[in-house]
Amino acid sequence: MGSKRLWPWTVAALAFSGLVLPFLVHLTGTRTLGAYASGGALQFLADYYASLGRFEPAAWMLLLGPVILVLAWRGLVAYARKGTDS
Repeated sequence: MGSKRLWPWTVAALAFSGLVLPFLVHLTGTRTLGAYASGGALQFLADYYASLGRFEPAAWMLLLGPVILVLAWRGLVAYARKGTDS
């Protein structure tokens, strides 16, 4: 995977983790733990963005997790291709 093909995947992962993943976390939390104490899904999203602004590690792990997975996948593919070139 060349670097030209890496950027769209990285941006897509960042957009997913910034816009979609918080709603999935909220949905999972409400199904397993009950209602969110501060309000609904939009309040959860606002609290998530506020946590990012306060540089809270859990929020940043949620944001960067998918990006790290994309980069790890790229590294594994590059390693596998290097191994087959020998």
